[in-house]
Amino acid sequence: MQETLKGKRGKSALDFIGKYNLFFNHMKKSPRASKSESTKDKILRTAFLLMLERGYDKVLVGDIQRRLGISRGLLYRYYKSKNSLMMDACREFFYGRYFEGVDYDKISLGEFLKHAECAVGRMTDFYGTKIEILKYNSLYSALIQSRPDFKKVAQAEFDKARKVIHNAVLRGEIKDLPENFVGATILAIFGRTSYISEIPSNEYVCRRMIEDVQRFYELIKK
Repeated sequence: MQETLKGKRGKSALDFIGKYNLFFNHMKKSPRASKSESTKDKILRTAFLLMLERGYDKVLVGDIQRRLGISRGLLYRYYKSKNSLMMDACREFFYGRYFEGVDYDKISLGEFLKHAECAVGRMTDFYGTKIEILKYNSLYSALIQSRPDFKKVAQAEFDKARKVIHNAVLRGEIKDLPENFVGATILAIFGRTSYISEIPSNEYVCRRMIEDVQRFYELIKK
């Protein structure tokens, strides 16, 4: 039986996701969002959705072409190889789209975690397609284990997060704890891929992620 979330933290986490999704749905109608409907972005989005459905190795260039209803020549106008296309899609939808404009030298850890919490909402409402966060995280984990090129991307992004943690210690925002410990714990919370018991609802998993990272931040901040 799933654990029932009660109390102020559960409500605040749910409210946060709800408010963010309302904001993001509004942003999708803005002029800036229309840029996201370019052919190149449609190719990236379709490639990523197919990876979520089938896994990296089982997605063919022809699958992307057929799903979009475009010619192979048009697709290759943007990407010369499957690998470059897939890596661009991974960079965009695991990192770039959710942390665009973040100044890692200036942002506080608390603000950085708010960005990560917002990303949970955007990841699970993928252009109107509902995505289970555990499936999203499972793809991320599989890519790190099987794709050395993506592992390098992930390591570079982790180094950015570690800089935020390092600065948080220097500024006195959080306790003087090992940066790798803080970073690995945050990654473990947001990156969970499974549950020992029956798999709970996607909404429940997202709430737990946000609640748990909020609790962890409260434990480590001064």
